[in-house]
Amino acid sequence: MNDSSLGFTSTDLIAAASQTLTVGGYHQITGRFRDWDTPTSRLFEDEYGVVGVVVFDTCAELLRTWTDLQASLVEVISRHVGKEEAKSWDGYLVLLSPGIAPSESTAIDEVRYNTTRLRKLVATADDLKSPTDVERVLRPLLPLPQERANLGQESALDLLPRLLAEQKISEGVTRVLVDAFREQSPLLERLHQQWGEQ
Repeated sequence: MNDSSLGFTSTDLIAAASQTLTVGGYHQITGRFRDWDTPTSRLFEDEYGVVGVVVFDTCAELLRTWTDLQASLVEVISRHVGKEEAKSWDGYLVLLSPGIAPSESTAIDEVRYNTTRLRKLVATADDLKSPTDVERVLRPLLPLPQERANLGQESALDLLPRLLAEQKISEGVTRVLVDAFREQSPLLERLHQQWGEQ
């Protein structure tokens, strides 16, 4: 059963997941693994990990087949990623469904917290209430945002002289030390130069 109030379909979810991972620096692997190149499944990799994404129409289908998909993804990683590569140990199985999870069952949570062989990210209609929720579910796989640099926020080092001045520690001395630290200069030498000039 799909959550028709949102209009999410399996196609919507696989497209959103694919776009999110591609924007996050992953490359889709196509043509080499038939089981992972279907209308409802995709395989991605970056330099750090391998991600298999599968979308199910219903939660019952997800619960019935996730172990087979896990075995398939483990086999792909075992055969095609060298043991010396870091990503041979960093595999994720992403299981998505626009269907509503059975409320009385803990089966979805059992899959979600099962870390045997691969880590799993699982989301059902309960987790997918808005279009941005696919990105939220995949966030553990994405690089950290660079927003801080764009916002022009002060760093902790910028704030330190004023904070210490409130504790009666000379703001001037602290600024000299912070500047020396940033330049990777000897701190005591910089203080000595500063005092020698006064």
